Amino acid sequence: MISVVGNIVPRDMKALLKAYEAGKHAEAVRLHYKLFALCRDMLGLATNPIPLKTAMKMLGRDTGELRLPMCAMDTALDAKLRATLVGYGLL
Repeated sequence: MISVVGNIVPRDMKALLKAYEAGKHAEAVRLHYKLFALCRDMLGLATNPIPLKTAMKMLGRDTGELRLPMCAMDTALDAKLRATLVGYGLL
């Protein structure tokens, strides 16, 4: 599986895959919708990988600086991203 959000919540992504592989489809669907909200709210803020790298930095997992033509998100978008991470239980 290739997953951008898996960089932020690898355990949850792994749990989704394990549930699906074990035939626990209701659990897999529940996890999918939980992860979908994080994906939508995080990745919809700016062009990838800007929100991903910003989230990783907020979580203390620095991934280096953005290179041009990418630039940092503005303060308002940073606040939305922080709220998304708080809402998911990561901060």
